[in-house]
Amino acid sequence: MRALSKSPTARSSDAFLQDVATPLTALDDFFSKNVCRLAVNARGTLCISTAQGIFYQNRRRAYSVAPKVLGFGFLPDNRLVQLGTESLVIEGEGAVPLPQGMHVVEMSISPEGDIYVATRSEIWRRAEGKWESFEIGVPLCSFVAGAYATFWIAGNKRLYIYEGGVLQDVDAIAPPPVLPVRCMDFGADGVLWIGTRHGAACLRDGTWRYYAGRRWLPDDEVLSIASDRRGGAWIATRGGIVHIERRPMTLLQKAEHYQRLTEQRHERNGYVAECFLTRPGDLESVLLQATDNDGLWTALYLASQCFRYAVTREKDAADQARRSLRALLDLVYVTGVPGFPARALIRPGERVFQSDPGPNWYLSPTMQNTFFKGDTSSDEIDGHYLAWYLYYKLVATEEERAEITTVCRCVTDHILDHGFTLVGPDGRVTSWGVWSPEKINDDPEWQDERGLNALEILSHLRVAMYLCPSPRYEEAYRNLIQRHHYALNTLLQKVLPPIGTDNHSDDELAACAYYPLLQLETNPSLRALYRLSLERTQRILRPQRSALHNILYAACTGRKEDVAAATTWLEESPLDLRNWAMKNSHRRDVKIALERDRFGRVQLEEVLSPAEVGAYKWNMNPFVADSVGEGEVELDATHWLLPYWMGRYHGLIGG
Repeated sequence: MRALSKSPTARSSDAFLQDVATPLTALDDFFSKNVCRLAVNARGTLCISTAQGIFYQNRRRAYSVAPKVLGFGFLPDNRLVQLGTESLVIEGEGAVPLPQGMHVVEMSISPEGDIYVATRSEIWRRAEGKWESFEIGVPLCSFVAGAYATFWIAGNKRLYIYEGGVLQDVDAIAPPPVLPVRCMDFGADGVLWIGTRHGAACLRDGTWRYYAGRRWLPDDEVLSIASDRRGGAWIATRGGIVHIERRPMTLLQKAEHYQRLTEQRHERNGYVAECFLTRPGDLESVLLQATDNDGLWTALYLASQCFRYAVTREKDAADQARRSLRALLDLVYVTGVPGFPARALIRPGERVFQSDPGPNWYLSPTMQNTFFKGDTSSDEIDGHYLAWYLYYKLVATEEERAEITTVCRCVTDHILDHGFTLVGPDGRVTSWGVWSPEKINDDPEWQDERGLNALEILSHLRVAMYLCPSPRYEEAYRNLIQRHHYALNTLLQKVLPPIGTDNHSDDELAACAYYPLLQLETNPSLRALYRLSLERTQRILRPQRSALHNILYAACTGRKEDVAAATTWLEESPLDLRNWAMKNSHRRDVKIALERDRFGRVQLEEVLSPAEVGAYKWNMNPFVADSVGEGEVELDATHWLLPYWMGRYHGLIGG
């Protein structure tokens, strides 16, 4: 199974190879409807075979075509070889007749320049003016020649390696993700590429990488494939031709890409969230939205920018954090209810999609012609306290510190004044703004939230004690621990079946609470409990290979054994964050889990590389086998930026 591989912790000067897919935009209807074969000549130029001839990728005719060409390629000296039904046509030599009665299906040229042709049962080589054959013993659909008369052979349901009369089934070593193979090529760099009706794959360094879905291919039905001789490949599909290349990149360069992406398409007056594309796939058709969780998503982005500023001291990082801080503070100011933050707000004149346009939207009593959404949940509060803590510590001016202190005191007092709950403008406790002992300790309906909500409120009080010290907050913190065993509650923070559902959104919320709590708590007895809670949580989450959870764990404990997996995730994350559908449940190299997730979706037993699954944030399930989408949504890049800059700040990873 293709699971995330481990790599050494990155250093600031290290570059890795980033997969990038670029469609061949020079194609028009003539090419897209007539492509038969692809090949790369000795100069590294793509050539496209059609019924009218062989053309360079810019449509300039390269060569005339022999009648009924079945395949073509280039010798090491760049001479063209074309395979017809009755002969080989070798540039400079003319036609070489095939053995009488041979029904050829494919040709290949070895790195040494030997020309091979194949029937359904044999491979033939032209040597010293004569044809000699190799009996392969299996039905042949496609093949490619390697060095020293070694062949990769695709049968109906298997992929084989043939050498000196010995046939090795590749399934016994590294099963391909999908079969049957329709076409293949072997690169000069030792990488095998295969094309199927369900995408393409390459075998590099003994491990398969699968490319399917619109992130990588115009269409999953692959017609022809040609290595580009530099580790990538040109792939012809029913929907067009694409070039997949391996581009040298550092983590810092990748961070700069994600930063631009987020600032250009996802920022709305300081609020940061995913965006809609009104024309699916078109990154110019952006429609921003006021989400149910603007407070949380913006706070996580703000946190990333605080860490970024602490590492780089760049003014832009401070400016980005400051804009998002103002946005978060406005969520508190807009409601007119002291200490009650809104979920989201919409200002006059904004063209913005309004999430859930129901009765929870109110006209602000404090901001003219501005609407805000109530029923605020614990999610938003988690984000606010994390953001206040980090901005206060890493970015704030003295004036900003005073304002954060005032707002934190106001929100904390609201929670305590209402018995550890949030009460909205309608005078009622919100659906999820609950941390009271009588609910999370005694109400069976809140059993799933017991450990998480205890962790949250202890973290919030600890932040309040840091930002705006008060005997009231210290007493509340102490009482929750001594009288209501909240510190003990945190030990079972992560809930699993059969007690409750495996909720990845709760994992993200727990991360928001763990970080400030473990940075601020100095009491050895309490730290021991919180560390024990985090250790248990990390043991459960470790199989996710999550960059966020692994970096946070190392930042809070000093233990670095999971940093390599986090670095690999950061390296392998796709540059394209649109929600293209990605299917993996049909693959031969994965195992399907017995249990479905809480939304009834098929899960994998092991996570795949983020390059092979749908784009996801840390509140989403990385084990989901098949994702849906048509490119109508693009994620912001906070889920990447936050663990990266946190890791840089704590000296865990390089650039």
